[in-house]
Amino acid sequence: MTNSSRKILLAWLVATLPALALAQTQPAKPAAPPPRPKPVVISTPTPNQQWQRQVDRQQVQNRLNQNALREQLRQDNLDRQRTNAADPALRNQLDNADRSQQQLYRARQDDAVRRYQTLQRPEATQTVPARSGSAGH
Repeated sequence: MTNSSRKILLAWLVATLPALALAQTQPAKPAAPPPRPKPVVISTPTPNQQWQRQVDRQQVQNRLNQNALREQLRQDNLDRQRTNAADPALRNQLDNADRSQQQLYRARQDDAVRRYQTLQRPEATQTVPARSGSAGH
């Protein structure tokens, strides 16, 4: 084999190798099927669940009212003490106590509401399978 024939053969191999490599690649995979529709959430409480929700709601309302009454009594008592206090240091101490009691009051109210909301969540997550469409008919 001569030098020129070697060059021609080498050029021919270099030109055909990419074409051969492309010919041996795997065929394209079919597209994945579309995702299944999510189930529809339908929350229809039973009469017993409705009654229990009403009881829970009433208990929360009672707790909120008790906390509000307790706060009102505390505030009236503090106002009376502040009126009778002549010492500025004592007034400052009463103000600091008032701020911490107000934070406690807000925390109690928030806790009562949060507890009520967590009671309501489990029933709202009941799932019912989605209805089939008319696409298959």
